[in-house]
Amino acid sequence: MQISIDAGWAVAVFLVSLRLSFLFLLSPVFSGLAAPVAPRVLLTLALAALLVAGGALRPALPDYTLGSLVQGALGEAVVGITLSFGVFAAFGAFSMAGKLLDIQSGFGIGSVYDPVTRSGAPMFAAILNLVAVALFFALDAHHALMRGIAFSLQQVPPGAGLALPLEAVLAQFGLVFSMGLALVIPVMLCLLLIEIGLAVVSRALPQMNVFVISIPVKLVAGVSIFALCAPALEPAMGRVYASIFTFWERALH
Repeated sequence: MQISIDAGWAVAVFLVSLRLSFLFLLSPVFSGLAAPVAPRVLLTLALAALLVAGGALRPALPDYTLGSLVQGALGEAVVGITLSFGVFAAFGAFSMAGKLLDIQSGFGIGSVYDPVTRSGAPMFAAILNLVAVALFFALDAHHALMRGIAFSLQQVPPGAGLALPLEAVLAQFGLVFSMGLALVIPVMLCLLLIEIGLAVVSRALPQMNVFVISIPVKLVAGVSIFALCAPALEPAMGRVYASIFTFWERALH
């Protein structure tokens, strides 16, 4: 019995698997999963085969020589890195928001050294990163991610390559700061008002050590206000996730 394999199908699966590999390797959603290498490779190949079969994709290569395959592989690496940057920048907004709160509330002092992990461990940044990943799956954003991957294959066929969209990259990079601030702006404003009040107390009672008093006050206030504002974070998080696919649409056109 002879088994014939379509060369175009095999090349398309290879190129799509490269795009998916760079996307999954560099995305915070999947890079933190402690899974063995073999299941990851098999899952990537299986997903690539399903996408190629479902979309009837053919490689955009003139031939299947070694030079064409290397050129197509480099193009898929650029596409995968571009797609992963959109995901990485969106989740970077959560890290930025957490670090802003850690510095403003005083928890940044605790990130100097963690004797358990032997690394920095700011509280709000860790909490927001974990909540971002959990809410990503809770809002079915992973299904939208799969549809976005299929959209990328329609816009940029396997092996076609992509010019680096600098304008879209810079715009998405700017969203890291704006959306990160938007996530925690209520808590930041409340902490700012508390600092202004402590400054007034320091002027009225210069003999009081306001620095020592302000640390526990801001710690308690930061945690309490963040807990009160947590239910209202879902719409802002939804906009952060939507920015991923907005960036993909802009970058792939």
